[in-house]
Amino acid sequence: MALPNKDQMRGFGTETFALKPRFALSLLVFLAAGIYIGNAAYPSLLDDADASHANVSRSMLERGDWVILYMNGIRYLVKAPLHYWAVALCYRLFGANTFSTRLPVALGMVGLVALIYCFARRYFGERAGLYSGLIACTSAGFFLFTRIMIPEAIYALEFTAIFYLFLRGWTGTLEPRLAYWSAAALTALAMLTRGLVGVIFPVAIVGLFIVATRGWTRWRDLRLFSSSLIFLAISAPWHILASLRARTFFWSYFINEHFKRAVGTRYPPDYEAVPLWIWLGIHLVWFFPWSVFLAGVWTLVPHPRTWKSLSVEGQARLLLVFWMGFILFFFSLTFGSRMEYYSFGAWPAMALLLGVGLGRAEQQGKRWLRVMQAALAVLGVLIAGVLGTMLWISAKVQVPGDISSLLEERDIDSYRVSMAHLLDLTPRAFAALRLPSALAGFAFLFGFGAAWWLRRKNRSLAATIFTAIAMAVFLFAANIAFGVFSPYLSSRPLEKIILPQIHEDDVMVLYGEFDGGSSVAFYANRQLFLWNGRRNNLEPGSYYPDAPHIFLTDPQFLQLWRGPQRVYLFVPLEQKEDAAKRLPATGTFLVASSGGKNVYVNRQPVAKNASF
Repeated sequence: MALPNKDQMRGFGTETFALKPRFALSLLVFLAAGIYIGNAAYPSLLDDADASHANVSRSMLERGDWVILYMNGIRYLVKAPLHYWAVALCYRLFGANTFSTRLPVALGMVGLVALIYCFARRYFGERAGLYSGLIACTSAGFFLFTRIMIPEAIYALEFTAIFYLFLRGWTGTLEPRLAYWSAAALTALAMLTRGLVGVIFPVAIVGLFIVATRGWTRWRDLRLFSSSLIFLAISAPWHILASLRARTFFWSYFINEHFKRAVGTRYPPDYEAVPLWIWLGIHLVWFFPWSVFLAGVWTLVPHPRTWKSLSVEGQARLLLVFWMGFILFFFSLTFGSRMEYYSFGAWPAMALLLGVGLGRAEQQGKRWLRVMQAALAVLGVLIAGVLGTMLWISAKVQVPGDISSLLEERDIDSYRVSMAHLLDLTPRAFAALRLPSALAGFAFLFGFGAAWWLRRKNRSLAATIFTAIAMAVFLFAANIAFGVFSPYLSSRPLEKIILPQIHEDDVMVLYGEFDGGSSVAFYANRQLFLWNGRRNNLEPGSYYPDAPHIFLTDPQFLQLWRGPQRVYLFVPLEQKEDAAKRLPATGTFLVASSGGKNVYVNRQPVAKNASF
């Protein structure tokens, strides 16, 4: 429980914290809604996981099958369903479009920011609540990994609610049955959102906390039997139904996707594991700019000798440390697939610790705050200088079409981590990024500079808010840049060119695996044939007897290509060289090109302007 005098304490210098709780929460909700809901409709869905997962939700709605997931007509037995259910519901309400696809995650982020505020305010005071919410709302990583259809923000919200309810029940501020039964229900939802980690992480973290504080004598208070029944009543039905309807579900979902993925023996192989030192160190980027205040976190870790007799506030700090530490430790041990965002479930705890540490450092008048705020201002000047230099270098560069012609292409193995395309940027590419670069430079130069000036004037609250506003401007600029990149990362522009030419009886073929052009299938609302694409996530489901025959070998494709139907072939950037070796030299017409991707047809286009 928060002590009432915490927010009456003096800040760094002479400033008194004066924001009213209702105003602080309204500010956070407004800012989060603007950033996450405001950017949900733009840009288009990307190829790979983004549009592939969107196709699953659309198929769910069209089939009326809410148990077995399908992707491009093939059973997709590797993911938990709740996020797909939420997106399918949005499709029913608002239509199958980009905004509807991103809305559940955007709402999840708004809810997460609000809940983080409530969590921190209850246990650490108003200042910590506002700062923790601002950190979650404006950190670079939270925004970056909510641009694609992955459930991280949703299960992070569920984790935050689980630990908040547990702590309230444990400390006696909420009736135990209500607290623990609600936490059990949310744990079930977390499992339906993210699989086994949705239950393993909360149970392990709470267990560590109870052991560390020697609270095992209170195990009866947890209502373990009734809580387990609630958990099973919510989580078990889908798993049972899926197992009954798909004979390989247990192996595909539990064994292959969870255990074999963790140890690097998943079939088919998926993304590579990011090297551990990069994976850990890059959290400084994911929490930029707030990671410069990391020094305030170390003093929050309770000494082990005090764990048994901690105050309520101390217990909350210890739980946050276990929450963050266990998830980071768990994924540090995995050597199979370890993506940059796998620690997202720990990020609310990190935001809370950073917010509490920053607020406490201000209250204690720590001089290192001025130093780090000055360092952030200097960094802002450097970033603005680099962006300005890139704009100057590219000032006379003409953009021929889209940004893809200005990027550096790499071999396909270079893209085995999710953010690898950022390395394709060249100085010339900034000719297509003038507006977002200028906005970002302005935000870093003047926003961080103003925050430093306010910090020097002992205006701690204003300095922190200006830092958040600068980041909000940057995030909008980043989304504009994301849109400029979209022809390179999405097939939506290509589909817009071709769709008016395609008739109902024409055939659409994608070279390679479905992820390489999944946005074509989503926006055209058509099932794609896959030429040499029977691999990765769709391969296991392709062996079911009733699976549609959409996978084409070289002879099968050539027979189709030379047949009576008009066939459109979509070739992703990474597959152009391989496809060119196999396409017939005659009877092949290039009809569209965008973002380095090509579309060919086996019949001479009727309209002359259809040829590019």
